Amino acid sequence: MVAARLSSAAGAGLGAALALASAGCKPNLDQTVSVVTEPIVLAVRTDPPEAAIGGAVKYTALYVDSSGPIAKAPIDWAFCEARKPLAELGPVNTECLEASGSWFVPIGEGSPVSGDLPADGCKLFGPDVPPAMMNQPQGRPVDPDSTGGYYEPVRLLASDGTITLERTRLTCGPGGVASDIGVEFSHHYHANTNPAVESLSIVGSGSAGAPLVTSDTGTNTVAAGAHLSLRVAWAQCPTTDVCMDGVCGADETSDSCPADCTVPKGCTGAERFVVFDIGSQSVAVQRESIAVAWYTTSGASLDTDRTGRQSSDDTTTSDNGWHAPSAPGLAHLWIVLRDDRGGVGWAEYAFDVK
Repeated sequence: MVAARLSSAAGAGLGAALALASAGCKPNLDQTVSVVTEPIVLAVRTDPPEAAIGGAVKYTALYVDSSGPIAKAPIDWAFCEARKPLAELGPVNTECLEASGSWFVPIGEGSPVSGDLPADGCKLFGPDVPPAMMNQPQGRPVDPDSTGGYYEPVRLLASDGTITLERTRLTCGPGGVASDIGVEFSHHYHANTNPAVESLSIVGSGSAGAPLVTSDTGTNTVAAGAHLSLRVAWAQCPTTDVCMDGVCGADETSDSCPADCTVPKGCTGAERFVVFDIGSQSVAVQRESIAVAWYTTSGASLDTDRTGRQSSDDTTTSDNGWHAPSAPGLAHLWIVLRDDRGGVGWAEYAFDVK
C-alpha cells in the first residue's frame, strides 16, 4: 500500500479525505512539523494559479529532504477526474489517493511539468450540472469555497510511493446567478496571481535589516547556535484601484482601465477580488489573506511553524525566529506563501553555519 500525504498547499480541508483513505494506507496528517527529516513535497506552484478548463498550466514542486532541495524530483503527476460520490464525506473522492486508475489523466513526470486542464472540470468540480454517475442519483453542482473557488484535484506520486494531493483553481464563474449579475462578475473578476517573497531580513536589536540572499544566489553565514529574528516581506497590493497603477483591481475592467486590464495585471501580495455573495445576491469585493509556512532542515528549528496576515491586515511582513544548528555545516530554510485563492510562492535560503 502507498502512504498518503496531504500537502499543506492543498488546504486543510482535504484532511478529511485522507482520513478516509483505504485500509492499509497510513496518511500523515501532521501539518505543523516545520523540521524536514525525510523527502517531502512542501508546496506546489501552479502557473498560472487559476485557469479556464482546457487551459495550459505548469506545475513546479518544492521537493526537499534533510539535505536540502532535491534537484530531480521523482514525481508522477496526474489530474484526478473522480468526482466525489454524494454519500462520501470529505472534499475529494478517496480514489484520488490511489497510485493508478482509469480516473487519472497523466500530466508528466519530474518537475516542472505542464499539461492542459481537463475540459470537464467545471462539470465535475464546479458550478455546472455534473454528468450522472453509475448507480448514483443525479448529482448537484459543487459548492464554491469562501472565495468563490472551484478546484481540480491533482495527484503527485513520488518514487517512494508517497501520494500528495494538490488542487488547481478553475475559472468557472459563479453558478445559478441572474444574467446581469453574471456579466458584472465576469467583467470584474480577475484570475489569481501567485504571491511571491520579496525579501527575508534579519530584524531586531543591532540589525541593519539587510535582505538575506536566496539559495540560488549564495549562502548566508551564521554562527552556530545563533537565534535570528527574521522578517519575510511581500508586495503591497492596492487597497483602492487607480488606473495605470500597474494592477488590474476588482473595481476596474478592460473598458474602465485598458492600460491595466486589457491583459489583466496582477499583484504578488494580498489581492482584492470579487465574489458572488449569496446572501445579498450581488457581487462583493474581498481581499486575500496571506499564510506563511516556515520549514528548515534538521539541526535547526523555528519559533513557530505558521505565521501570516488576515485579509483585514494591510501589513505586508511576517516575523519568525530561526535557531541555527549547534554544529557547523549547511542548513536550509524554506518560506512558503499561500493566498486564499490557491496561489503559492516560495523562497529558499541556505546558511553556512560556522
